[in-house]
Amino acid sequence: MNPSQATGTTGPPTARRRDPVEEVVARLTSAAGPGERWLAGYAKGKVRRDRLYQAVLPWIPSGASVLDLGCGVGLLGMLLDARGLGNDIHGIEWDPPKARFAQRLAQGNPVIRVVCGDLCTEPWPECTVVTVLDVLHYLPPEQQRALLFRIGAHLPEGGRLLVRVMDARAGGAAILTRLCERVAVRLGWNRAPRVYWRPLSAVQTDGVDAGFVFLPTSAAGEDSFGNHLLVGEKTGVASRPQGPAWV
Repeated sequence: MNPSQATGTTGPPTARRRDPVEEVVARLTSAAGPGERWLAGYAKGKVRRDRLYQAVLPWIPSGASVLDLGCGVGLLGMLLDARGLGNDIHGIEWDPPKARFAQRLAQGNPVIRVVCGDLCTEPWPECTVVTVLDVLHYLPPEQQRALLFRIGAHLPEGGRLLVRVMDARAGGAAILTRLCERVAVRLGWNRAPRVYWRPLSAVQTDGVDAGFVFLPTSAAGEDSFGNHLLVGEKTGVASRPQGPAWV
């Protein structure tokens, strides 16, 4: 299936604005208040250098309603808004400083909403696309599986799941990535008790069990640091019980 196609999404594309990345960088600069310039600086570097957004944006159709779980400072939502294709974005972020900054960036924008809360317990609005980008590894394996099943139950037929994960079996630079992530968690930069990486095949199996079929992606969906973008399309009901419920 073409990345721009998805069931349940309508609306013609509008005229494109200037480069979405540079528009987001400008917003980050203007919104950063006292004590937040470090956060804005990190976000500007990430939106400019991380291939994640280059890989993800083509898979989000015009007019799609997006639920961004673990949205951080809301980079994806801002990029979608700057792209100007009529997307509606609801983000959930449990780290208060990041959520507050995301809310300030979205202030006055009717198509972007950010809630500070736990994605496991916060209510989810109706949507046609769910994104879980660099988030699963903060949850224990049984909760990772339960989250994928909840997403499968929440999305309509033809809805789309976009999840980026680190393959626990990846070597090379991925080993350094995992080490840096552990340090970031211990220092409190990323808010989580610990990290739980799993083999890519295990995440894919859980997604299939939750009712998704994974679509082929380009090389932009992978990087030398062991990250992989998985694009799932909701095709049916879950094939197995989801396991432990949320706690």
